[in-house]
Amino acid sequence: MPLIVSQSDDLPAYRILEQQSIPIIRQSRAEQQDIRPLNIGLLNLMPTAAKQATEIQFLRLLGNTPLQINPFLIYFDKHKSKSASDHLDRFYRKMSDVKEIGLDGLIITGANLEHYSFEEVKYWDEFKDFILWADDTVASTIYGCWASHAGLYIYYDVPRVNLGKKRLGVYPHVVNRDVHSILTQNMDDIVDIPYSRWTGIPEETIEAIDDLEVLMSSEDAGIHLISSKNGRRVFVQGHPEYDRETLANEYRRDIKSGIEVTLPENYFPKDDPDSVPKCTWIANAQVFYTNWINYIYQNTNYDPLKPLMENGSR
Repeated sequence: MPLIVSQSDDLPAYRILEQQSIPIIRQSRAEQQDIRPLNIGLLNLMPTAAKQATEIQFLRLLGNTPLQINPFLIYFDKHKSKSASDHLDRFYRKMSDVKEIGLDGLIITGANLEHYSFEEVKYWDEFKDFILWADDTVASTIYGCWASHAGLYIYYDVPRVNLGKKRLGVYPHVVNRDVHSILTQNMDDIVDIPYSRWTGIPEETIEAIDDLEVLMSSEDAGIHLISSKNGRRVFVQGHPEYDRETLANEYRRDIKSGIEVTLPENYFPKDDPDSVPKCTWIANAQVFYTNWINYIYQNTNYDPLKPLMENGSR
């Protein structure tokens, strides 16, 4: 089912998605269908240069899921990037507004903040307040990359560790079939996941926490996918949402900036950075996000403002 877009909404990402044949439906048509769309929020923490690309990546995955979705792009009330001010004012909702509307699901992106302690991040208090609100009211939240480390730190006091060098590349992961999670249903046994990060989470620390389940991990890259047992907190260390060229663009950007990084592993054919990269992860990424939307659909209520029950449903 498609993303719902109002007649007047001219978010550039929507125009690009329409050109790519991602399902878009105008609000006037959606209102004729007797279906309550899911309210899915995207708290986009990426810097201005990557903000629109990130919008497209996540909205594409949501637009190919089987239910109607009202997407809400979210940013902070108090902390707003000056360089992206016009874009945020036109297309994003403040956290306070979203709290009044209510969400069924929430995605929080990564951020270029790995070299700062969490408490040094300028919007840390506002970020923490929002995710604690979401934990009480939203059926399920996906924490991506930096946000996964922040969420694990807030809820479980899990420290992140410095990897010593940037983990950049595409790595095969084994799906943990001992855990019967809706999130990994119909995914391949071996799943490729792109990575781009300087820090990580020790696997032994996660395995020692009773409430957490490791759903996908790699011998080379460590844990990718972690979930609380009730499915309401989902921590994603890799970047299954990435486009074919995303890692290539990041690699070239780092080289141009004088950052010492190695060639992305398992990515360029014959390790030739001038070649077209292989894309081996998008199909499983789509299955994952479809599973997540299905989980939310089963655990939410017609009224997104209605409080969650102990089992996560309303």
